[in-house]
Amino acid sequence: MSRIRWPLSVCFILLLVYAALHLTLPEEAGIRLQLKYLLAAAFVAASIALARGINYLLLDVGFPKRKGREAPALLRFLLSIIIYSFLFVIIFHFVLRMELSGVLATSAVVSVILGLALQDTLQNLFAGVSFHIEQPFHIGDAIKVDNLVGRVESVTWRTTAIRTNDNSIIIFPNSHVARAHVEIFPYGNLNRRVLRFPAPYSAPPEKIIPLIRDAVQAVPNVSPERTPVVRMHEFADSSITYEILYWVKDYMWVPDMDARIRERIWYVYRRNNVEIPFPHRQLLYRPQHQGVEQQVRDYEAVIRRVELFELLTDEETEMMASGVGLHLYAPGEMIIRTGEAGDSMFVIYRGKAEVRLPSANGDLQPVAVLGAGDFFGEMALFTGAPRTADVAAIEEVELLEIRKGCIENLLARNEKLAEAFSNRIAERQARLAEHAARTPEMEEQMQPRTILRRIRQFFRMR
Repeated sequence: MSRIRWPLSVCFILLLVYAALHLTLPEEAGIRLQLKYLLAAAFVAASIALARGINYLLLDVGFPKRKGREAPALLRFLLSIIIYSFLFVIIFHFVLRMELSGVLATSAVVSVILGLALQDTLQNLFAGVSFHIEQPFHIGDAIKVDNLVGRVESVTWRTTAIRTNDNSIIIFPNSHVARAHVEIFPYGNLNRRVLRFPAPYSAPPEKIIPLIRDAVQAVPNVSPERTPVVRMHEFADSSITYEILYWVKDYMWVPDMDARIRERIWYVYRRNNVEIPFPHRQLLYRPQHQGVEQQVRDYEAVIRRVELFELLTDEETEMMASGVGLHLYAPGEMIIRTGEAGDSMFVIYRGKAEVRLPSANGDLQPVAVLGAGDFFGEMALFTGAPRTADVAAIEEVELLEIRKGCIENLLARNEKLAEAFSNRIAERQARLAEHAARTPEMEEQMQPRTILRRIRQFFRMR
């Protein structure tokens, strides 16, 4: 109100002076004509009060309620210019009684000349006005313009200045920023950064991912509000490419943080005997039979611990071990599903798996956790029956798969093994079903003679 009070006071005083002079001076045309300038001055003071009142209502009251922030100074300046220009035309025409046609004609020509000469300047001006009104970024934010990243130092009516990590200042015309693709990283916001790194094919993801995630989480300036994410990106020629997703509140720290994270990866690899992959070609000569023999001996040791195969001789165990396959499953990955056809069984070589059976309402319920040396799927191997349970890996698990061909070779050498297998399978099935509600049909299916008959049919034995 103080900014409006003094123009109104001046206007009131000038109007009183005008009225006094108008009543006291003689009615001569020349003298009365001079009084119009005094009246015009009074209206100028009133125009100042009116302009300031409009500015207050629109920009001090209306703008903060609508936008939630203070109106920019540039917008106040432009609004004042528009209001004063409009009031000037009114005073010039109606108070001073002067024709504007000549002035407007001259000003139109001048405007065209100035518009052509100041085209770029005007583009920058209007772009600056839009930045001040919309405020897409603020002082202190990091922005990326034309692949140049810097912190916003200032935004004027003509230019936008950013400071890079090299401590150099780059000044962009506002019109260029308005046309360019601008990426904004607000200061204090959780800005995500993606960093890629290689890992060797020999190192499993379940080893690499937790090691790198823990290392990145401990790097200074990585936001503790979001846990870093490490995931596989692609299978490259010489390595697996992983990517790290981490969050930072000040994006200008990203180059330093990327360097620090790469440094941590080197040390993590060194401590955990992980080789940093690089493109290379290597010719190696190694007698393969030595590695195969050692592998078969390891498989034999596992098979001997399986109660189903305790009755096998050393020669028969070696024969079976030479024909098994080794499979690796990730945590959570399904190994077999209920109802699937199959003709093999699995022995856990390393890791843990969970057995799930359908409940009364149809949902799968965990019923057992299997570890190294445990086995499942024997009914499919010996009788070709569909899978009766879901089995999923709890952690990274390696499995020995014993296929139908292995058992065929054993039965071809010793048919008496069929009866021994049927007795062992019947005992195992009885233990598994001892808590279930048995029906006469189930009892019949678990009898050794029934299992033996199914084995002979499946392997086409006489």
